[in-house]
Amino acid sequence: MMLAWSFAARTPEEIGRLLRALGRHRYIVEVDHRIHWSVDHALADLPTFAPHAEAFIALRRKVPDLDPASRDPRLWREAKTEDVIAALAAFWEADEAKRSDRQRRLRAAIASAGLAPVDHPPFASRAEEPPHPELILLDWELCPVDQLDTERHAGALAAMEEAEEEIEQPSTPIYQEGPVIAAPELCDGAPNGVLHDDFLVWSDGPYSYSDYVFRGAARAAKLVEPPVGYHDF
Repeated sequence: MMLAWSFAARTPEEIGRLLRALGRHRYIVEVDHRIHWSVDHALADLPTFAPHAEAFIALRRKVPDLDPASRDPRLWREAKTEDVIAALAAFWEADEAKRSDRQRRLRAAIASAGLAPVDHPPFASRAEEPPHPELILLDWELCPVDQLDTERHAGALAAMEEAEEEIEQPSTPIYQEGPVIAAPELCDGAPNGVLHDDFLVWSDGPYSYSDYVFRGAARAAKLVEPPVGYHDF
């Protein structure tokens, strides 16, 4: 079961620092972020996204039966952390005119594919009915407990020992994911460039392991407060 931690990150700058920290610590195995074609289309006026928008147009010509409204994995591209940060900053721009224009282009791109509008409140989609399409996917994979090194990963091992958690054997990789980011989040999630609530990241695996990693990431990101997890209530 995945549990959520809330981070004191509400501006694009704070969230950017957090995303960098979550992908750079010593427990990370893989960072797997994805961006939907409609995001590249909406931001094609920016140098970071223009080549990807053009590449998708070329893909559509090459594969004419590719349905842009489907769940085909080719509709999402691999994205570097910096690409994700740039996309969030573009949609959550404090300048209302720039923000509105990009949001308009995003909605138009989604409508052009024949997709129905997604209308849940920002950051409040139902877990049992995830929206389609999700536009930015944030995923991380961490080392399984039984692959942690006693010296390199001493911090998390000590945290688990102190918590006296029962660890599943053999252990499996720890998976973490960001919040659902669909059109409502990009278009309405950050009025005036600031989120209404703290940024959430979810994790499975031993609670004390994830909590230790998240607290370290928050410090590395220079957030003003440590993250808040289930055991903090």
